[in-house]
Amino acid sequence: MFVLRGTVVTMRPGGEVLSRGSVYVGDDGLIAAVTPGDSVPPGFDDAPRVTAGGVIYPGLIDLHNHLMYNSLPLWTEPSRTTPWTSHNQWGRAPSYSGTISAPARLLGAAAGRALLRYAETRAIVGGTTSIQGNPRGAVPPDNDLIRNVDSEKLGTHDDFIRVSTLVADNAEALAPYAEAVRQGRGFIAHTAEGSDPKLRKEFQLLGEVGVVKPQLVAIHGGALNAADFNQLRDGNSSLVWSPFSNYWLYGATADISAAKAEGVRLCIGSDWGPSGTRNVLWELKVADLWNKAQPTKVFTDEDLVRMATANPGEALSGLWPHPVGRIERGALADLIVVSRKHDDVYRNVIDATEAHLRLAVVGGRARYGVRSLMSALAPAATRIAVGRLSRAIDYGDPAVTWSSVVADLEKVRKNPTAAAERAALVLDALTAAGLSVDGPSPDGLNGSDLSTDGLSADGRAALADSFILLPDMPAPELDLELRSRGASGAAPAPVTVPPAEPLTTGSSWFDAVDANPFHSGLLSGLRSYA
Repeated sequence: MFVLRGTVVTMRPGGEVLSRGSVYVGDDGLIAAVTPGDSVPPGFDDAPRVTAGGVIYPGLIDLHNHLMYNSLPLWTEPSRTTPWTSHNQWGRAPSYSGTISAPARLLGAAAGRALLRYAETRAIVGGTTSIQGNPRGAVPPDNDLIRNVDSEKLGTHDDFIRVSTLVADNAEALAPYAEAVRQGRGFIAHTAEGSDPKLRKEFQLLGEVGVVKPQLVAIHGGALNAADFNQLRDGNSSLVWSPFSNYWLYGATADISAAKAEGVRLCIGSDWGPSGTRNVLWELKVADLWNKAQPTKVFTDEDLVRMATANPGEALSGLWPHPVGRIERGALADLIVVSRKHDDVYRNVIDATEAHLRLAVVGGRARYGVRSLMSALAPAATRIAVGRLSRAIDYGDPAVTWSSVVADLEKVRKNPTAAAERAALVLDALTAAGLSVDGPSPDGLNGSDLSTDGLSADGRAALADSFILLPDMPAPELDLELRSRGASGAAPAPVTVPPAEPLTTGSSWFDAVDANPFHSGLLSGLRSYA
Protein backbone atom coordinates (compact mmCIF):
# COMPACT_ATOMS: atom_id res chain seq x y z
CA MET A 1 0.00 0.00 0.00
CA PHE A 2 1.04 3.60 -0.50
CA VAL A 3 -0.29 7.15 -0.67
CA LEU A 4 0.07 9.25 -3.81
CA ARG A 5 -0.16 13.01 -3.29
CA GLY A 6 -0.81 15.77 -5.80
CA THR A 7 -3.57 17.38 -7.81
CA VAL A 8 -6.17 14.64 -8.31
CA VAL A 9 -8.50 14.68 -11.32
CA THR A 10 -11.13 12.16 -10.25
CA MET A 11 -13.18 12.06 -13.50
CA ARG A 12 -16.21 11.53 -11.29
CA PRO A 13 -19.54 13.07 -12.36
CA GLY A 14 -19.36 16.79 -11.79
CA GLY A 15 -15.66 17.03 -12.58
CA GLU A 16 -14.30 16.91 -9.01
CA VAL A 17 -10.65 18.04 -8.88
CA LEU A 18 -8.66 18.06 -5.63
CA SER A 19 -5.86 20.60 -5.82
CA ARG A 20 -4.09 19.05 -2.81
CA GLY A 21 -5.37 15.53 -2.80
CA SER A 22 -4.24 12.13 -1.56
CA VAL A 23 -5.03 8.78 -3.19
CA TYR A 24 -4.75 5.82 -0.81
CA VAL A 25 -3.86 2.62 -2.67
CA GLY A 26 -4.49 -0.66 -0.85
CA ASP A 27 -2.67 -3.97 -1.06
CA ASP A 28 -5.73 -5.43 -2.78
CA GLY A 29 -5.10 -3.25 -5.86
CA LEU A 30 -8.08 -1.02 -5.15
CA ILE A 31 -8.37 2.62 -4.12
CA ALA A 32 -9.07 2.67 -0.39
CA ALA A 33 -9.79 6.40 -0.14
CA VAL A 34 -9.44 9.74 -1.92
CA THR A 35 -9.17 12.73 0.36
CA PRO A 36 -8.41 16.43 0.24
CA GLY A 37 -5.36 17.31 2.29
CA ASP A 38 -3.80 14.74 4.61
CA SER A 39 -6.69 13.07 6.45
CA VAL A 40 -5.61 9.44 6.86
CA PRO A 41 -8.02 6.48 6.63
CA PRO A 42 -7.55 3.49 8.97
CA GLY A 43 -4.58 1.26 8.19
CA PHE A 44 -2.51 3.85 6.33
CA ASP A 45 -0.65 5.48 9.23
CA ASP A 46 2.64 3.87 8.23
CA ALA A 47 2.08 3.67 4.47
CA PRO A 48 4.74 5.30 2.27
CA ARG A 49 3.77 8.79 1.08
CA VAL A 50 4.88 9.68 -2.44
CA THR A 51 4.65 13.14 -3.97
CA ALA A 52 3.52 12.71 -7.56
CA GLY A 53 5.22 15.78 -8.99
CA GLY A 54 2.37 16.22 -11.47
CA VAL A 55 -1.35 15.72 -11.96
CA ILE A 56 -2.93 12.38 -10.99
CA TYR A 57 -5.51 10.94 -13.41
CA PRO A 58 -7.20 7.58 -13.87
CA GLY A 59 -5.16 5.41 -16.23
CA LEU A 60 -6.17 5.77 -19.88
CA ILE A 61 -8.34 3.04 -21.41
CA ASP A 62 -7.89 2.13 -25.08
CA LEU A 63 -11.07 0.31 -26.15
CA HIS A 64 -10.00 -0.45 -29.71
CA ASN A 65 -6.73 -1.99 -30.74
CA HIS A 66 -5.10 -5.00 -32.43
CA LEU A 67 -1.96 -5.61 -30.39
CA MET A 68 -0.38 -8.22 -32.66
CA TYR A 69 0.29 -5.63 -35.38
CA ASN A 70 1.67 -2.75 -33.33
CA SER A 71 5.35 -3.31 -34.07
CA LEU A 72 4.63 -2.45 -37.72
CA PRO A 73 4.89 0.99 -39.39
CA LEU A 74 2.10 3.00 -40.95
CA TRP A 75 0.90 1.44 -44.18
CA THR A 76 -0.48 2.74 -47.46
CA GLU A 77 -1.21 0.71 -50.58
CA PRO A 78 1.08 2.15 -53.31
CA SER A 79 -1.43 1.49 -56.09
CA ARG A 80 -4.30 3.20 -54.27
CA THR A 81 -5.05 6.83 -55.21
CA THR A 82 -8.46 7.26 -53.57
CA PRO A 83 -9.67 6.40 -50.07
CA TRP A 84 -11.23 3.04 -49.39
CA THR A 85 -14.95 2.99 -48.66
CA SER A 86 -15.26 -0.28 -46.70
CA HIS A 87 -13.27 -2.46 -44.32
CA ASN A 88 -13.86 -5.30 -46.77
CA GLN A 89 -11.49 -3.75 -49.34
CA TRP A 90 -8.02 -3.05 -48.00
CA GLY A 91 -7.40 -6.57 -46.69
CA ARG A 92 -7.24 -7.68 -50.33
CA ALA A 93 -4.79 -4.95 -51.39
CA PRO A 94 -1.69 -6.27 -53.23
CA SER A 95 0.78 -5.16 -50.55
CA TYR A 96 -1.33 -5.97 -47.47
CA SER A 97 -0.24 -9.55 -46.89
CA GLY A 98 3.51 -9.06 -47.33
CA THR A 99 3.59 -5.76 -45.44
CA ILE A 100 1.17 -6.40 -42.58
CA SER A 101 -0.36 -9.83 -42.17
CA ALA A 102 2.57 -12.12 -42.95
CA PRO A 103 5.22 -10.39 -40.76
CA ALA A 104 2.75 -10.07 -37.89
CA ARG A 105 1.86 -13.77 -38.17
CA LEU A 106 5.51 -14.78 -38.12
CA LEU A 107 6.27 -12.61 -35.09
CA GLY A 108 3.17 -13.89 -33.31
CA ALA A 109 4.08 -17.54 -33.88
CA ALA A 110 7.82 -17.27 -33.29
CA ALA A 111 8.05 -14.52 -30.63
CA GLY A 112 4.52 -14.08 -29.34
CA ARG A 113 5.45 -13.29 -25.76
CA ALA A 114 7.92 -10.58 -26.78
CA LEU A 115 5.49 -9.14 -29.33
CA LEU A 116 2.74 -8.78 -26.76
CA ARG A 117 5.14 -7.24 -24.25
CA TYR A 118 6.31 -4.78 -26.90
CA ALA A 119 2.70 -3.75 -27.62
CA GLU A 120 1.86 -3.34 -23.94
CA THR A 121 5.04 -1.34 -23.36
CA ARG A 122 4.20 0.99 -26.23
CA ALA A 123 0.78 1.50 -24.66
CA ILE A 124 1.93 2.14 -21.10
CA VAL A 125 4.54 4.74 -22.06
CA GLY A 126 1.56 6.75 -23.32
CA GLY A 127 -0.43 6.31 -20.11
CA THR A 128 -2.62 3.37 -21.15
CA THR A 129 -3.38 1.01 -18.27
CA SER A 130 -6.14 -1.06 -19.96
CA ILE A 131 -6.22 -2.01 -23.62
CA GLN A 132 -8.59 -3.94 -25.87
CA GLY A 133 -7.40 -6.09 -28.75
CA ASN A 134 -5.59 -9.12 -27.36
CA PRO A 135 -4.79 -11.40 -30.31
CA ARG A 136 -6.30 -14.82 -30.77
CA GLY A 137 -4.26 -17.56 -29.19
CA ALA A 138 -2.24 -17.33 -25.99
CA VAL A 139 -3.71 -15.39 -23.08
CA PRO A 140 -1.42 -13.32 -20.85
CA PRO A 141 -1.89 -13.55 -17.09
CA ASP A 142 -3.92 -10.85 -15.40
CA ASN A 143 -2.08 -7.61 -14.69
CA ASP A 144 1.06 -8.82 -16.47
CA LEU A 145 1.99 -5.23 -17.38
CA ILE A 146 -1.31 -3.61 -18.26
CA ARG A 147 -4.85 -4.98 -18.35
CA ASN A 148 -5.94 -6.84 -21.48
CA VAL A 149 -9.64 -6.01 -21.66
CA ASP A 150 -10.54 -9.07 -23.75
CA SER A 151 -9.10 -11.59 -21.29
CA GLU A 152 -8.98 -9.80 -17.92
CA LYS A 153 -10.29 -12.02 -15.09
CA LEU A 154 -9.70 -9.64 -12.15
CA GLY A 155 -8.77 -12.48 -9.83
CA THR A 156 -11.83 -14.56 -10.73
CA HIS A 157 -12.48 -17.43 -13.14
CA ASP A 158 -15.09 -15.44 -15.06
CA ASP A 159 -15.01 -14.66 -18.76
CA PHE A 160 -16.43 -11.17 -18.81
CA ILE A 161 -16.24 -10.20 -22.49
CA ARG A 162 -16.62 -11.65 -25.99
CA VAL A 163 -14.97 -10.01 -29.01
CA SER A 164 -15.76 -10.13 -32.73
CA THR A 165 -13.13 -8.50 -34.95
CA LEU A 166 -14.11 -9.90 -38.35
CA VAL A 167 -17.68 -8.80 -38.96
CA ALA A 168 -20.37 -11.49 -38.87
CA ASP A 169 -22.83 -11.25 -41.78
CA ASN A 170 -25.65 -13.50 -40.54
CA ALA A 171 -27.64 -14.18 -37.39
CA GLU A 172 -26.27 -17.69 -37.06
CA ALA A 173 -22.70 -16.42 -36.77
CA LEU A 174 -23.78 -13.95 -34.09
CA ALA A 175 -25.76 -16.51 -32.07
CA PRO A 176 -22.93 -17.31 -29.58
CA TYR A 177 -22.38 -13.62 -28.92
CA ALA A 178 -26.11 -13.00 -28.47
CA GLU A 179 -26.23 -15.82 -25.92
CA ALA A 180 -23.24 -14.34 -24.09
CA VAL A 181 -25.02 -10.97 -23.91
CA ARG A 182 -28.15 -12.68 -22.56
CA GLN A 183 -25.95 -14.12 -19.83
CA GLY A 184 -24.72 -10.63 -18.94
CA ARG A 185 -21.32 -10.78 -20.64
CA GLY A 186 -19.91 -7.95 -22.72
CA PHE A 187 -19.69 -7.94 -26.50
CA ILE A 188 -17.09 -5.85 -28.34
CA ALA A 189 -17.92 -5.77 -32.06
CA HIS A 190 -16.52 -4.04 -35.12
CA THR A 191 -19.39 -2.63 -37.14
CA ALA A 192 -20.01 -0.32 -40.11
CA GLU A 193 -16.33 0.58 -40.58
CA GLY A 194 -16.03 2.77 -43.65
CA SER A 195 -18.05 5.36 -45.51
CA ASP A 196 -20.30 3.12 -47.64
CA PRO A 197 -23.93 3.47 -46.40
CA LYS A 198 -24.49 -0.22 -47.17
CA LEU A 199 -22.36 -1.00 -44.13
CA ARG A 200 -25.27 0.06 -41.91
CA LYS A 201 -26.61 -3.47 -42.44
CA GLU A 202 -23.89 -4.75 -40.13
CA PHE A 203 -25.24 -2.67 -37.27
CA GLN A 204 -28.84 -3.46 -38.13
CA LEU A 205 -27.99 -7.14 -37.77
CA LEU A 206 -26.72 -6.46 -34.24
CA GLY A 207 -30.11 -4.99 -33.46
CA GLU A 208 -31.96 -7.93 -35.01
CA VAL A 209 -30.17 -10.47 -32.79
CA GLY A 210 -30.78 -8.38 -29.68
CA VAL A 211 -27.28 -7.35 -28.60
CA VAL A 212 -27.71 -3.55 -28.66
CA LYS A 213 -27.72 -3.43 -24.89
CA PRO A 214 -25.50 -1.95 -22.16
CA GLN A 215 -23.00 -4.78 -22.70
CA LEU A 216 -22.36 -3.77 -26.34
CA VAL A 217 -19.23 -1.85 -27.25
CA ALA A 218 -19.50 -1.00 -30.96
CA ILE A 219 -16.26 -0.08 -32.73
CA HIS A 220 -16.01 2.46 -35.58
CA GLY A 221 -19.61 3.04 -36.75
CA GLY A 222 -18.34 5.11 -39.68
CA ALA A 223 -21.46 4.58 -41.80
CA LEU A 224 -24.04 5.00 -39.03
CA ASN A 225 -26.63 7.77 -39.02
CA ALA A 226 -28.74 9.54 -36.40
CA ALA A 227 -31.30 6.73 -36.25
CA ASP A 228 -28.54 4.22 -35.51
CA PHE A 229 -27.07 6.46 -32.84
CA ASN A 230 -30.51 6.79 -31.32
CA GLN A 231 -30.67 2.99 -31.08
CA LEU A 232 -27.24 2.88 -29.44
CA ARG A 233 -28.34 5.48 -26.91
CA ASP A 234 -31.60 3.68 -26.12
CA GLY A 235 -29.64 0.48 -25.59
CA ASN A 236 -27.17 2.32 -23.32
CA SER A 237 -24.46 0.91 -25.56
CA SER A 238 -21.03 2.43 -26.20
CA LEU A 239 -19.35 3.57 -29.42
CA VAL A 240 -15.56 3.59 -29.82
CA TRP A 241 -14.21 6.28 -32.13
CA SER A 242 -10.84 5.82 -33.87
CA PRO A 243 -10.55 9.00 -35.95
CA PHE A 244 -6.92 8.58 -37.08
CA SER A 245 -7.51 5.15 -38.62
CA ASN A 246 -10.77 6.32 -40.18
CA TYR A 247 -9.13 9.28 -41.90
CA TRP A 248 -6.04 7.25 -42.82
CA LEU A 249 -8.00 4.56 -44.66
CA TYR A 250 -11.31 6.19 -45.62
CA GLY A 251 -10.68 9.94 -45.69
CA ALA A 252 -13.66 10.38 -43.36
CA THR A 253 -14.82 9.38 -39.90
CA ALA A 254 -18.03 8.62 -38.06
CA ASP A 255 -20.68 11.36 -37.75
CA ILE A 256 -19.52 11.88 -34.23
CA SER A 257 -21.41 15.17 -33.92
CA ALA A 258 -24.69 13.30 -34.47
CA ALA A 259 -23.60 10.60 -32.02
CA LYS A 260 -22.88 13.25 -29.40
CA ALA A 261 -26.20 14.98 -30.09
CA GLU A 262 -28.07 11.70 -29.63
CA GLY A 263 -26.39 11.13 -26.26
CA VAL A 264 -24.31 8.06 -27.13
CA ARG A 265 -21.60 7.08 -24.65
CA LEU A 266 -18.41 7.78 -26.64
CA CYS A 267 -15.02 6.21 -26.08
CA ILE A 268 -11.78 6.37 -28.04
CA GLY A 269 -9.30 3.84 -29.37
CA SER A 270 -5.99 4.03 -31.22
CA ASP A 271 -6.62 0.97 -33.49
CA TRP A 272 -3.33 -0.56 -34.71
CA GLY A 273 0.14 0.30 -35.98
CA PRO A 274 -0.58 0.13 -39.75
CA SER A 275 -3.29 2.81 -39.63
CA GLY A 276 -3.33 4.17 -36.08
CA THR A 277 -1.59 6.29 -33.49
CA ARG A 278 1.19 5.12 -31.17
CA ASN A 279 -1.16 5.11 -28.18
CA VAL A 280 -4.46 6.53 -27.01
CA LEU A 281 -2.71 9.66 -25.68
CA TRP A 282 -2.08 10.57 -29.33
CA GLU A 283 -5.57 9.53 -30.39
CA LEU A 284 -6.84 12.20 -27.99
CA LYS A 285 -4.89 14.71 -30.04
CA VAL A 286 -6.55 13.53 -33.25
CA ALA A 287 -9.93 14.01 -31.58
CA ASP A 288 -8.79 17.46 -30.48
CA LEU A 289 -7.76 18.37 -34.05
CA TRP A 290 -11.11 17.16 -35.35
CA ASN A 291 -12.91 19.15 -32.65
CA LYS A 292 -11.03 22.36 -33.48
CA ALA A 293 -11.85 21.91 -37.19
CA GLN A 294 -15.61 21.99 -36.59
CA PRO A 295 -17.55 25.25 -37.14
CA THR A 296 -18.47 25.08 -33.45
CA LYS A 297 -16.61 22.80 -31.10
CA VAL A 298 -18.57 19.64 -30.32
CA PHE A 299 -16.63 18.67 -27.20
CA THR A 300 -15.09 20.39 -24.21
CA ASP A 301 -11.59 19.33 -23.18
CA GLU A 302 -13.16 17.45 -20.28
CA ASP A 303 -15.42 15.58 -22.72
CA LEU A 304 -12.39 14.44 -24.70
CA VAL A 305 -10.51 13.19 -21.65
CA ARG A 306 -13.62 11.32 -20.49
CA MET A 307 -13.52 9.36 -23.77
CA ALA A 308 -10.30 7.72 -22.57
CA THR A 309 -11.17 7.41 -18.87
CA ALA A 310 -14.65 7.63 -17.35
CA ASN A 311 -16.66 6.69 -20.48
CA PRO A 312 -14.87 3.41 -21.25
CA GLY A 313 -14.80 2.90 -17.50
CA GLU A 314 -18.60 3.04 -17.44
CA ALA A 315 -18.75 0.54 -20.32
CA LEU A 316 -16.48 -1.86 -18.42
CA SER A 317 -17.77 -1.19 -14.92
CA GLY A 318 -21.05 -2.84 -15.85
CA LEU A 319 -19.08 -5.99 -16.68
CA TRP A 320 -16.15 -6.02 -14.26
CA PRO A 321 -16.66 -6.42 -10.49
CA HIS A 322 -14.91 -3.12 -9.68
CA PRO A 323 -15.24 0.39 -11.14
CA VAL A 324 -12.49 1.67 -13.44
CA GLY A 325 -11.78 4.97 -15.17
CA ARG A 326 -12.47 7.13 -12.12
CA ILE A 327 -10.51 7.86 -8.96
CA GLU A 328 -12.86 6.90 -6.16
CA ARG A 329 -13.08 4.53 -3.22
CA GLY A 330 -13.40 0.90 -4.34
CA ALA A 331 -12.23 1.51 -7.90
CA LEU A 332 -9.33 -0.32 -9.50
CA ALA A 333 -6.10 1.49 -8.59
CA ASP A 334 -5.14 2.20 -12.20
CA LEU A 335 -3.51 5.63 -12.15
CA ILE A 336 -1.19 7.84 -14.14
CA VAL A 337 0.77 10.95 -13.24
CA VAL A 338 1.30 13.59 -15.94
CA SER A 339 3.67 16.56 -15.57
CA ARG A 340 1.90 19.89 -15.23
CA LYS A 341 2.35 21.93 -18.42
CA HIS A 342 -1.06 23.60 -18.61
CA ASP A 343 -3.23 25.30 -15.99
CA ASP A 344 -6.35 23.47 -17.17
CA VAL A 345 -6.09 19.88 -15.97
CA TYR A 346 -7.94 18.46 -19.00
CA ARG A 347 -5.95 20.41 -21.57
CA ASN A 348 -2.90 19.25 -19.65
CA VAL A 349 -3.38 15.60 -20.60
CA ILE A 350 -4.52 16.37 -24.18
CA ASP A 351 -1.32 18.34 -24.82
CA ALA A 352 0.92 15.83 -23.03
CA THR A 353 3.30 13.48 -24.85
CA GLU A 354 5.23 10.42 -23.71
CA ALA A 355 7.85 12.76 -22.22
CA HIS A 356 5.28 14.07 -19.71
CA LEU A 357 4.19 10.66 -18.37
CA ARG A 358 5.77 10.39 -14.89
CA LEU A 359 4.10 7.26 -13.52
CA ALA A 360 1.69 4.47 -14.45
CA VAL A 361 0.13 2.30 -11.73
CA VAL A 362 -1.90 -0.80 -12.64
CA GLY A 363 -3.83 -2.65 -9.95
CA GLY A 364 -2.01 -0.74 -7.23
CA ARG A 365 1.41 -1.68 -8.58
CA ALA A 366 3.79 0.87 -10.07
CA ARG A 367 4.68 -0.46 -13.50
CA TYR A 368 6.36 2.37 -15.37
CA GLY A 369 7.64 5.85 -14.72
CA VAL A 370 10.46 8.21 -13.93
CA ARG A 371 13.21 6.57 -11.95
CA SER A 372 12.74 8.74 -8.85
CA LEU A 373 9.14 7.56 -8.41
CA MET A 374 9.78 3.97 -9.46
CA SER A 375 12.71 3.58 -7.05
CA ALA A 376 10.33 4.41 -4.21
CA LEU A 377 7.43 2.25 -5.40
CA ALA A 378 9.03 -0.53 -7.48
CA PRO A 379 12.71 -0.90 -6.58
CA ALA A 380 13.06 -4.04 -8.73
CA ALA A 381 12.11 -2.16 -11.91
CA THR A 382 14.68 -2.10 -14.69
CA ARG A 383 15.83 0.68 -16.99
CA ILE A 384 14.10 1.37 -20.29
CA ALA A 385 15.10 3.95 -22.89
CA VAL A 386 12.03 5.67 -24.32
CA GLY A 387 13.38 7.79 -27.14
CA ARG A 388 15.81 10.11 -25.37
CA LEU A 389 14.14 9.51 -22.01
CA SER A 390 15.43 7.23 -19.27
CA ARG A 391 12.59 5.51 -17.44
CA ALA A 392 12.03 2.39 -15.33
CA ILE A 393 9.64 -0.49 -16.01
CA ASP A 394 8.50 -3.53 -14.03
CA TYR A 395 7.42 -6.54 -16.11
CA GLY A 396 6.82 -8.60 -12.97
CA ASP A 397 9.61 -11.01 -13.85
CA PRO A 398 13.23 -10.12 -13.07
CA ALA A 399 14.37 -12.07 -16.13
CA VAL A 400 12.37 -9.82 -18.46
CA THR A 401 13.77 -6.44 -19.45
CA TRP A 402 13.09 -4.10 -22.32
CA SER A 403 16.41 -5.18 -23.84
CA SER A 404 15.34 -8.85 -23.77
CA VAL A 405 12.00 -8.01 -25.38
CA VAL A 406 13.71 -6.18 -28.24
CA ALA A 407 16.29 -8.96 -28.61
CA ASP A 408 13.58 -11.61 -29.03
CA LEU A 409 11.89 -9.59 -31.77
CA GLU A 410 15.23 -8.96 -33.47
CA LYS A 411 15.94 -12.70 -33.65
CA VAL A 412 12.91 -13.12 -35.87
CA ARG A 413 13.71 -10.09 -37.99
CA LYS A 414 17.34 -11.10 -38.58
CA ASN A 415 16.62 -14.76 -39.35
CA PRO A 416 13.01 -15.16 -40.52
CA THR A 417 13.78 -18.56 -42.05
CA ALA A 418 14.83 -20.06 -38.71
CA ALA A 419 11.87 -18.36 -37.05
CA ALA A 420 9.47 -19.87 -39.59
CA GLU A 421 10.97 -23.33 -39.06
CA ARG A 422 10.52 -23.04 -35.30
CA ALA A 423 6.98 -21.74 -35.77
CA ALA A 424 6.22 -24.77 -37.96
CA LEU A 425 7.29 -27.12 -35.15
CA VAL A 426 5.11 -25.26 -32.65
CA LEU A 427 2.03 -25.11 -34.87
CA ASP A 428 2.35 -28.75 -35.90
CA ALA A 429 2.70 -29.68 -32.23
CA LEU A 430 -0.45 -27.74 -31.44
CA THR A 431 -2.29 -29.52 -34.23
CA ALA A 432 -1.06 -32.86 -32.88
CA ALA A 433 -2.40 -31.81 -29.48
CA GLY A 434 -5.81 -31.40 -31.08
CA LEU A 435 -6.02 -27.62 -31.34
CA SER A 436 -7.02 -25.85 -34.55
CA VAL A 437 -4.91 -22.85 -35.54
CA ASP A 438 -7.07 -21.68 -38.43
CA GLY A 439 -10.60 -21.84 -37.06
CA PRO A 440 -12.37 -19.96 -34.25
CA SER A 441 -10.06 -18.59 -31.61
CA PRO A 442 -8.63 -21.44 -29.54
CA ASP A 443 -8.24 -20.74 -25.84
CA GLY A 444 -5.02 -21.34 -23.98
CA LEU A 445 -2.34 -21.64 -26.63
CA ASN A 446 0.29 -21.54 -23.90
CA GLY A 447 2.47 -24.50 -24.84
CA SER A 448 3.53 -25.26 -21.27
CA ASP A 449 -0.10 -26.08 -20.41
CA LEU A 450 -0.61 -28.65 -23.19
CA SER A 451 0.02 -32.38 -23.24
CA THR A 452 3.17 -33.44 -25.10
CA ASP A 453 2.22 -37.13 -25.32
CA GLY A 454 3.20 -38.57 -28.70
CA LEU A 455 5.24 -35.57 -29.80
CA SER A 456 8.81 -35.75 -31.05
CA ALA A 457 11.65 -34.38 -28.93
CA ASP A 458 11.85 -31.34 -31.21
CA GLY A 459 8.10 -30.88 -30.96
CA ARG A 460 8.16 -31.07 -27.16
CA ALA A 461 11.01 -28.55 -26.97
CA ALA A 462 9.27 -26.15 -29.35
CA LEU A 463 5.98 -26.42 -27.50
CA ALA A 464 7.35 -26.16 -23.96
CA ASP A 465 8.06 -22.43 -23.98
CA SER A 466 5.73 -21.37 -26.77
CA PHE A 467 3.31 -18.46 -26.49
CA ILE A 468 1.52 -18.28 -29.80
CA LEU A 469 -0.45 -15.30 -31.08
CA LEU A 470 -2.77 -15.80 -34.05
CA PRO A 471 -4.24 -13.22 -36.47
CA ASP A 472 -7.45 -11.44 -35.57
CA MET A 473 -7.39 -9.45 -38.82
CA PRO A 474 -7.55 -10.57 -42.48
CA ALA A 475 -4.71 -12.97 -43.39
CA PRO A 476 -5.04 -13.73 -47.11
CA GLU A 477 -1.76 -15.64 -47.23
CA LEU A 478 -3.10 -18.09 -44.62
CA ASP A 479 -5.65 -19.51 -47.06
CA LEU A 480 -2.89 -20.27 -49.59
CA GLU A 481 -0.68 -21.89 -46.98
CA LEU A 482 -3.52 -24.02 -45.62
CA ARG A 483 -4.27 -25.31 -49.10
CA SER A 484 -0.62 -26.13 -49.70
CA ARG A 485 -0.02 -27.83 -46.34
CA GLY A 486 -3.42 -29.44 -45.93
CA ALA A 487 -5.34 -29.75 -42.68
CA SER A 488 -2.24 -30.09 -40.50
CA GLY A 489 -1.97 -26.32 -40.10
CA ALA A 490 -0.07 -23.50 -41.74
CA ALA A 491 3.40 -22.37 -40.75
CA PRO A 492 4.17 -18.70 -41.38
CA ALA A 493 6.53 -18.51 -44.33
CA PRO A 494 9.78 -16.52 -44.05
CA VAL A 495 9.04 -12.88 -44.81
CA THR A 496 10.70 -9.52 -44.47
CA VAL A 497 10.06 -8.29 -40.94
CA PRO A 498 10.60 -4.55 -40.41
CA PRO A 499 12.36 -3.27 -37.28
CA ALA A 500 9.95 -2.65 -34.42
CA GLU A 501 8.65 0.90 -34.42
CA PRO A 502 9.99 3.33 -31.79
CA LEU A 503 7.98 3.66 -28.59
CA THR A 504 7.63 7.42 -28.95
CA THR A 505 5.93 9.50 -31.61
CA GLY A 506 8.60 11.32 -33.63
CA SER A 507 9.56 13.03 -36.86
CA SER A 508 9.71 9.94 -39.10
CA TRP A 509 6.17 9.03 -38.11
CA PHE A 510 4.97 12.58 -38.75
CA ASP A 511 6.65 12.49 -42.18
CA ALA A 512 4.73 9.31 -43.01
CA VAL A 513 1.50 10.99 -41.90
CA ASP A 514 2.15 13.97 -44.16
CA ALA A 515 2.66 11.68 -47.18
CA ASN A 516 -0.87 10.24 -47.07
CA PRO A 517 -3.32 12.52 -48.95
CA PHE A 518 -6.52 10.77 -47.81
CA HIS A 519 -6.87 12.85 -44.62
CA SER A 520 -6.59 16.17 -46.53
CA GLY A 521 -3.97 17.47 -44.12
CA LEU A 522 -6.03 17.14 -40.94
CA LEU A 523 -3.69 14.59 -39.34
CA SER A 524 -0.60 16.65 -40.19
CA GLY A 525 -1.59 18.91 -37.32
CA LEU A 526 -0.36 16.23 -34.91
CA ARG A 527 3.19 17.49 -35.37
CA SER A 528 2.28 20.65 -33.45
CA TYR A 529 1.80 18.66 -30.23
CA ALA A 530 5.34 17.25 -30.24
